[in-house]
Amino acid sequence: MQAWGVSTPYGVRASIAEDRLSWELRLQVSQSPPLADWGFRFGEAVNHLRAALDNLIVAIARQTGVTDEKQLKVLMFPICGTLREWKSRQKALSCLPDWCRQALEQVQPFQRPEHGGSLDQDLLLVLRDLDNTTKHHLQVKPDLAPQSIRHTPAVEFETEEGAAASVPPDVEVVVDSFEDGAVLLRYRTKGRIKSVEGQYNITAQVQAVTPDGRPHGVTDLLEALWEYTRIVMGHVMGAAEQAEEGPEPSC
Repeated sequence: MQAWGVSTPYGVRASIAEDRLSWELRLQVSQSPPLADWGFRFGEAVNHLRAALDNLIVAIARQTGVTDEKQLKVLMFPICGTLREWKSRQKALSCLPDWCRQALEQVQPFQRPEHGGSLDQDLLLVLRDLDNTTKHHLQVKPDLAPQSIRHTPAVEFETEEGAAASVPPDVEVVVDSFEDGAVLLRYRTKGRIKSVEGQYNITAQVQAVTPDGRPHGVTDLLEALWEYTRIVMGHVMGAAEQAEEGPEPSC
């Protein structure tokens, strides 16, 4: 995405209406973003994060003596949004040592009932649902996030009266599809426009749509998922280290 962005694939152009009482700033896209490739890479990253959790559980099972390949093949890291769902997974997890099952239970989303599975809530649910979604289809789209649209226009009017009547400016910011010709800004005036000049800086954000229908920045979402996956794995591995050390002697 950075390589595409620095190649200057898009710009802007200003166009004055025929009645010269308004003008628009439109997007010019000379090179469409390779969404299919980005979508594939994003989905692959999500699948790898989910697989890292599954591989951790299989590794623990092997190290603690599980040798049945059929059992290992269906073993996966549980991500449960409800206690009922967690209980339904107990048979599949029965081959794991007690300390491991306890550690897994502690990180389950159902332990935090106030969380609903969105980006700012429980990320394990987001990871699970995204992983299931990306196996079938993935919604990745470039959106014009109005987080950074800086404009310093210089409008020259045909008359001084028209310029005075057009203060303050009537400006509309338009969030449109990221495609050639999309309107970014629309200025309406009460005086006839002679010419328009200026400098513009627009930041576009590539977004992924999570299963709950909300868009998030692709890199922000991946960073959050990676960090939380690391925390969850660290918790389970910490329980493994404590189990190896054994219980502390009682006084």
